[in-house]
Amino acid sequence: MVKPFDPFAKDKLSASLREAGREVEDYFASISLDIFFKRCLDKWSPAENLLHLIKSVSPVAKAMKMPKWILRILFGRPKAASRQYDQIKEIYQRALADGLKAPERFVPLIEEIQINPEQFKNGLVEKWKEKAGEIAGALQGWNEEELDQYVLPHPALGKLTIREILLFTLHHNQHHINNVQKLLSRQNEI
Repeated sequence: MVKPFDPFAKDKLSASLREAGREVEDYFASISLDIFFKRCLDKWSPAENLLHLIKSVSPVAKAMKMPKWILRILFGRPKAASRQYDQIKEIYQRALADGLKAPERFVPLIEEIQINPEQFKNGLVEKWKEKAGEIAGALQGWNEEELDQYVLPHPALGKLTIREILLFTLHHNQHHINNVQKLLSRQNEI
């Protein structure tokens, strides 16, 4: 039986990352300026969600561009085979249900906007576009086997293979779009 969404192979993973990057970009760019920076029910604003995504993908993009031997020295070898998208999603959802919160270095802090809010929003969207493109571009330097032979640490899920961290990234992007959609629907109800 074929799963409806299973971007496990490198070519599908690459296409999915590019598509997800555009989806995040388009979605956050479409949010009106009057609500982009507003918090609701003490939840992150759309701007803070986007900044969190930028902070989350930046170290992955940086690591994927490093020489692979450095990753091996820093993080070791995988202890198990790469898991599928649905497994990574389930592990993350379970961790969230158990109270997982973003580590401090990934918490978005937008205190006071020093420039024009529209410029600030556009800058965040452009920064996302840049970082999402870096990950998709860095993936081209990896072959199918290498995606399962190197690991990166995830602050909550432990060491993940490169393939798993990219699958996580796909889910994490969608998770934050869903969070913002819920936030905005609640704002309309208040």
